[in-house]
Amino acid sequence: MQGAILNVNGIITDLDRLQFAAWQKVAMYEYGMGLPGKLAAEFKGLDRDAALNRVLAHFNATADANARGDLLAEQDRFYGQVLADLSEDDLVPGIKRLIIALYDHYVKLAINAPAGHGDEVSRQLKLDEFIDAVGSEDDAAQPYQSLSTQLDVPATGCIALVTNKADMQAAAAARLTTIGVGDASSLADADYRVSQVGDLRYQMLEKVWEDTHEDK
Repeated sequence: MQGAILNVNGIITDLDRLQFAAWQKVAMYEYGMGLPGKLAAEFKGLDRDAALNRVLAHFNATADANARGDLLAEQDRFYGQVLADLSEDDLVPGIKRLIIALYDHYVKLAINAPAGHGDEVSRQLKLDEFIDAVGSEDDAAQPYQSLSTQLDVPATGCIALVTNKADMQAAAAARLTTIGVGDASSLADADYRVSQVGDLRYQMLEKVWEDTHEDK
C-alpha cells in the first residue's frame, strides 16, 4: 500500500452540515427566508447541482442556466465563509490518528474534495502537513485516477476510503482497493467495510490491500 485517497465528506469531517448552512444563507438572501433545519437530511450526500434543485423546488422557483450558475457561485461564496469556522473539533473521531499512522508508514495521502475548497479544509483542520495532494472540482469526473496520478502512485497501489456507493464504484473502476465506511447495504461490494472511521487501523488497511493483490 503506497497511497490512500480519503473522501473529505464523511471520512474527515461532516461537510454536509456546512454545505446546508451555505444553502440556508442563499435561501435567506434570494427568497427572504431560510431553509428549515429539518430539511438538512434531504441534502445529505447531494452534489451541488442536486442540492440547488432541492432549493428551487422548496421555493417553487425555476432558474435558467445563467441563473443556476449565479446561484451556485453565490452558494460557493457562502460556503467559503462557513468554512472559516471549521476547526480540529470538527474532525471525524479517529481520523487524525489514522492519518498520522498512514503518514508514519510512508503512505502518500490525498483528499478527495469534489465540492472544492480542499486546501482550505485541510488547513482549517490542521491536516495540511500530512497531505500530499488535494482534489478539486476539476478532478470530479475521475477523482481517483487523477489523485493517484498526483501522488505518483499506481492506482493499484492505493486504497480509497469512501462513504457512498457512487464513490466506491468510481474507486473500484479505477482499480483502487475500496474501504467502505458506513451503511452495509450500499457498501456491500467494497473490498472491506467498517461501521465508523474509528474502527480503522493502519495494519488492517495494509492487510486488506495485500489480500486484494494476492492473485494479481
